[in-house]
Amino acid sequence: MTKLKWCTMRVSLGRYIVGMAAATSLLTLSPIARAQEGDSEVDELRKQVRQLEAQVQALRAAINDSIDVNRQQIASFNRALKGQGPAPSESAPLPRAESAPDNVRPPPSLPKLAPGKGGAVATRGGGRRRAANDEAPTGAIRGRVEVPSGEPVAYVYVENIFEPAVHHKEVIQQKQKQFVPRWAVVQRGTTIEFPNNDNIYHNVFSLSSGNSFDLGLYNSASDAKSQTFNEPGAVDIYCNIHPQMVASTLVVPNRYFAKVKSDGTYELAGVPSGKRKIVAWAPGSHLTSQWVQVDAGASAELNLKLESKAAGHKNKNGRAYGSYE
Repeated sequence: MTKLKWCTMRVSLGRYIVGMAAATSLLTLSPIARAQEGDSEVDELRKQVRQLEAQVQALRAAINDSIDVNRQQIASFNRALKGQGPAPSESAPLPRAESAPDNVRPPPSLPKLAPGKGGAVATRGGGRRRAANDEAPTGAIRGRVEVPSGEPVAYVYVENIFEPAVHHKEVIQQKQKQFVPRWAVVQRGTTIEFPNNDNIYHNVFSLSSGNSFDLGLYNSASDAKSQTFNEPGAVDIYCNIHPQMVASTLVVPNRYFAKVKSDGTYELAGVPSGKRKIVAWAPGSHLTSQWVQVDAGASAELNLKLESKAAGHKNKNGRAYGSYE
C-alpha cells in the first residue's frame, strides 16, 4: 500500500508542478506586459511566451510518461493482491511507457535476397521472433490467387500492420541493356543499388506513387547510384534511354508476406488477429486487395484475382521513346 500511495503522490506532484509553472508565468509576464511598450518589446514578450509554452508542453509530456508508468505499477500490485502473480520487487526495473502496441512486432534479422528465375526476394531468416510482451493472438489466412499467364512470380502480403523500417541493401544490375534481376521483393526501408555494368549510359527512374525517383545519367565508369524505398507498394522501374529495360519491385510494410505457389495457393501464418487488408502482386499486374477477418487460432479463406497491366510505358517526361535505343 505504501507504493500505491507513493505512485499517487507522484501523479499529484506532477500536476501541481504544471499548475505552479503556469501561475508563475502569468505573474511574471503581467508586469512586463504592462510596463513595456513598442514593437520590439512586444516581440520580445511573445518570444518569452513561446519559450514558456514549449517548456510547459515538455513538462506535461514527461508527467504523462510518469503517469503511464505509475498505472502499470498499480495494475501489477492489483494483480498481486488478487493472487494473479507476484508483486514487482523494489529492484525490478520500471516498465517503459513507450513500449510498442501489441500489433507492432520487431523486424526480423536483416533479410538477404535469394536469387530466383529473373528475380529476388528478401528472405526472412531465423523465423519469427516474438517480443517478451507480445502476446497478441494470431490466426492464418489461406486461399488462391488467379495469376495471369506469363507472370514469373506472385506474392501476397498484409498491408495494415506497421513494423519499423529495415536498413538493408540490395542490388539490381544494369547489364546488356537489361535489369538483373527483373523483379525483387523487399521490406520497407531497403536501399537498392543500381550499378551500370554497360559502357553506355543508362538513366534509371520510376514514376510510381510514393517511390518516384530519377538517378540521372551514368555509365560503368561512374559509381553506382542507389534509392531507398520507404513506401509500401509496387514500384515500376525503367531506363529513360532504353525502353526494353523494365524491372518491378514490391515493397512490403512488414514480415507478413508469402510467395504464391505454382498451383495458385498461398498461406500467411501467424497473422495478428483483426480485420486485415490482403494485397496480391505480380510484376506485370495491377495490385489487387481485399479485406478479411482473422480470428485467433482460426484460419480465414480469401481468394484474389490479378489483372495484367497494359503493355508499353512512357519515358520519365511522359512522352514516347525516340529511336535512340
